[in-house]
Amino acid sequence: MALGNNLKKEKLLPNGTNEVQKETLTENTSTMETQLQAEPVKSKSNGNHQTSDQMLDMKGQLDAINQAFAFIEFDTQGEIVKANDIFLDAMGYSLKEIEGKHHSLFVDAAYARSNEYKKFWNDLRAGESQSGEFARINKSGEVVWLLASYTPVVDDKGRVVKVIKLATNITASKVLNADFSGQIDAIGKSQAVISFNMDGTIISANQNFLNPMGYSLQEVQGKHHRIFVDPEYARTAAYVEFWAKLNRGEFVAEEFKRIGKGGKEVWIQASYNPIFDLAGKPFKVVKFATDVTEQKLMNADYEGQLMAIGKSNAVIEFNMDGSIITANDNFLSALGGYSLNEVKGKHHRMFVDSTYARSADYADFWKKLNNGEFFVGTFTRIDKRGREVYIQASYNPIMDLNGRPFKVVKYALDMTEVIRAIKGMAAGDLSNRCDESVDNGGPYS
Repeated sequence: MALGNNLKKEKLLPNGTNEVQKETLTENTSTMETQLQAEPVKSKSNGNHQTSDQMLDMKGQLDAINQAFAFIEFDTQGEIVKANDIFLDAMGYSLKEIEGKHHSLFVDAAYARSNEYKKFWNDLRAGESQSGEFARINKSGEVVWLLASYTPVVDDKGRVVKVIKLATNITASKVLNADFSGQIDAIGKSQAVISFNMDGTIISANQNFLNPMGYSLQEVQGKHHRIFVDPEYARTAAYVEFWAKLNRGEFVAEEFKRIGKGGKEVWIQASYNPIFDLAGKPFKVVKFATDVTEQKLMNADYEGQLMAIGKSNAVIEFNMDGSIITANDNFLSALGGYSLNEVKGKHHRMFVDSTYARSADYADFWKKLNNGEFFVGTFTRIDKRGREVYIQASYNPIMDLNGRPFKVVKYALDMTEVIRAIKGMAAGDLSNRCDESVDNGGPYS
């Protein structure tokens, strides 16, 4: 008897089933087909010996296949003739439990009644092989995924006399692929995703990416990534190195400025991730991104306001223990000409009277700041030369994302000349002059 020669090599591997498994199954099905098709060699002087050797060789190969793959044999009506232990273990049955039963034992009841299932067996009886991924039901009612080939066996007159099935249990990889697919789908719902070939040409992009960039998929598919960057940057060595790094399998993650349709600036926080094939070679790049344009503009606005404040106000920052983080030139100048190195890391008490620094009031001042309370008022401080200076200031605790203060920022105006002039006038001394203008811009406006 021989197998039908019209084996259908269908591409039914949508979820990344291991191609090596598929190729191995196909090769071994072909081996079995070759063995069963082999005609006896006509007897010569050593004919019997040669035929015996061939039979032993074929038996050895068939035994090897039987030990490596799930195997089951059906008659032309779909009833089970025999099955090996690998198949029985995968499905949870003993041979006695399935022998003589119909193949429909392994499929969903609704599918077993369908025209599709009838066509499946009609095609096999007509000599058409079936191969691909199949969902089957085991004894416990659980789904078992098999990468399998159903091959009709024909006699010397070309009539189908039975069907053999070789299979590999791919349930574990199917579940893993489903998990991966689910995670990727979840990422795609919340993030912008775009994929590239290793030469930078665009394969696909989701709506979360396309919407902020202002493009449709048709407008970008097949184009190079450089359509999203400034033309000058696209010509630089840095841009060439960016793609060279990805081609070496290195990922890149940072904040990027990109150019959308019509030239609009789009800022994204993104990672470019090379994806590797089974040989460990990158074959595409997937980029996951979040549009941070609005946040970037807001931050630029905040930074602009802070810079404006810093130009007209004395500004100093403290850790919650009172140690100095940084101070601007206006503050350093107002306190007698300190350099930043002279104050950085020191405690705020260096600017107050030593008696006050030891007092309960001073301890309470920092306790309240640590509780998130802010202070506004006129404060007497001691400058580098030991002189009193007067500042109109606010101490502002800055909160982290959990609502806990993590630093204190102080904004101040130097009121020293104003206070000295007022004190002089109160004492009847009109010789003091105040040359500072005091308004919303402060004495540095």
